Amino acid sequence: MARKVTIVSAAEIAAEEQNLGREGRIITKTFPLDTGVEGVDMDYAWISYSKGYGTPRHRHTFDQFRYTLSGVRQQDDLEMHEGECGYFGEGVAYGPQLQSEPCVGLLLQFQGPSGIPYLTHAALDAARRRLTAEGGTFAKGVYTKVTPDGTKINVDSHAACFESITGKKIQYPKARYDRPVVMRPQFCRWIADRKHAGLEHKHLGTFGEYRSSVRLTRLLPGAKIRAQRCEDAEVRYLVEGAINYGGKTWGGGKTQDQGTYMYISHGAELEEISSASGGMFFIIRLPMLADIEAQRRAQPAAQAA
Repeated sequence: MARKVTIVSAAEIAAEEQNLGREGRIITKTFPLDTGVEGVDMDYAWISYSKGYGTPRHRHTFDQFRYTLSGVRQQDDLEMHEGECGYFGEGVAYGPQLQSEPCVGLLLQFQGPSGIPYLTHAALDAARRRLTAEGGTFAKGVYTKVTPDGTKINVDSHAACFESITGKKIQYPKARYDRPVVMRPQFCRWIADRKHAGLEHKHLGTFGEYRSSVRLTRLLPGAKIRAQRCEDAEVRYLVEGAINYGGKTWGGGKTQDQGTYMYISHGAELEEISSASGGMFFIIRLPMLADIEAQRRAQPAAQAA
């Protein structure tokens, strides 16, 4: 299939209140993200968390990257301040979380290396509505239902939705990491790109068998990134400055109406990116998509042999 580059301004995406059975309020802007790989879904969103937003201690069947745009993202004894990011690997327990102040951030959720399919927020929200209509309730991150024989069921809200969709008991992968990994970019050096003048990177970490990685990339005033074919998929968010792409100027930012999102499919042809005044991206690289496709192509050959 044809690979493409998706680029949109945050101002173009409608804000919605999201309810996944957690405490407090979440306002989200979910960006379009077609992975190009059948059966592999992801969610990428700008999210505003209210004071009082909270979850109990829990874990995921998927991987997650977070980046704090403003405020402080709070969970147990970990804090992510503005400009900091975190990797929350599948199976790693964390929390409880409770926001003592509002904060805003970016969030990518995607299939982890164990291969358990990721269920999107839209699918989970539909399941929550269905379970509520069947007589269950969601409060403080817990789903509760009393069965006809009087048995009371208490289940983590995400687990309840997962089991409703899949029809299977949720089983968490063994944690590859002891706890979430919080990265402090303010203590990292900018390293000049050896191929592009005026381009610099802070590589913050690479995680898991599929080598999912996170970095900051900045263009100095007048810098250009030449047109190229991209081997691996990337999610980019312009948080500062401005760039020129596709004959249009795109602005960076951290509010719900300022910022630019790019999704570059693996194998896509990326046009030249330039910046007259300079700009900085928060970037997540996802080799897993090309790897999964390669594994699928190899399976028929292996079976035939």
